[in-house]
Amino acid sequence: MLTNHLTFAPYNSHRDGDVGELFCDYKHKDHQLKFMGVSKERMVKYLEKSLSKPNMQSISLREKGRLVGLIALQSLPWMSEHFGLRMFAVPHLLTNSTSPLVHARLLRYVIEELQDVDFLDCRVAIDDIYSAHALEICDFRYVGTEIYMGQVLKSISPPKSRPDYNIRRCTPQERDQVVQIAGETHVHNRFVCDPIIDENATKSLYERLVTNCFEDNQFNVLVAHSQGEVQGFIITKMNLTFGREVGQLSGSLDFIGVHPEVRNRGLGVALNQWALYHLAEEKAVFVAVRTLANNYPALAVCFRTGFQITSTSLHFHKWVRRPAIDHRLSQPYSRDAL
Repeated sequence: MLTNHLTFAPYNSHRDGDVGELFCDYKHKDHQLKFMGVSKERMVKYLEKSLSKPNMQSISLREKGRLVGLIALQSLPWMSEHFGLRMFAVPHLLTNSTSPLVHARLLRYVIEELQDVDFLDCRVAIDDIYSAHALEICDFRYVGTEIYMGQVLKSISPPKSRPDYNIRRCTPQERDQVVQIAGETHVHNRFVCDPIIDENATKSLYERLVTNCFEDNQFNVLVAHSQGEVQGFIITKMNLTFGREVGQLSGSLDFIGVHPEVRNRGLGVALNQWALYHLAEEKAVFVAVRTLANNYPALAVCFRTGFQITSTSLHFHKWVRRPAIDHRLSQPYSRDAL
């Protein structure tokens, strides 16, 4: 491929109807799909439809009229407000080239031409070497490795009750205790590994993530209650839209936290078991969870409750230096925003 013959344009579903070929040729998540029992064809259709969502902005790359690459950006509005940056995730970085320079051309187009982008958050499969090399070429910062796990739910009986804990749905009166535990326990956070991000905003990130779940009916919050206090929590989610598109109801374990004083006593395992039971009651067939590769306690809990590794991703950040950003990042973060 001759990089001087490449042209860029906003993605157009009519003109770029062959984008499905790029998704189909991406092999790095095939094991995950096979484990889930989801066909590649249905997944490709789901991904194609996702490019037209209002919060997505995609750029196509063509060579002599033929589609050869695509980069997609997903806006992150509340995280942008939280950190004071216009933040975007990069859910797709695809080319049919075996040269990382073509991937890098897509990244550089976004960095140089899209002036509303301050910060890029990009995950790539661990064996997607060309994308990883392109991110390094464009000075992205590696901030962690994520382990993706899953299990197919079968008939699940209610877990055995524990005499010392009552695990049930969270009440509005217990939300403050849940948020406090989240702030004390979620140190395995990729933003901690990024020295550019404000430290106070990083520490409060999971408090806000958990707070956002309380009023969203996609999520279910369970708490472990003992002696009048919340000692741990777990948050689950039913991914109904994804399930309808791929023909399989799926759920996820999104957040778990155990009070530091009661760790290593089996409470994390019990919370996982009850969460899986509740998802099975909601007819979920497959459940996913992810965590950073250095979060060994969480990995141990997941393995003990039936999860298996389905894929691994490398996580990168890119701070796009623009004149106004240095000032914003230097400002202290106010907890009043919560």
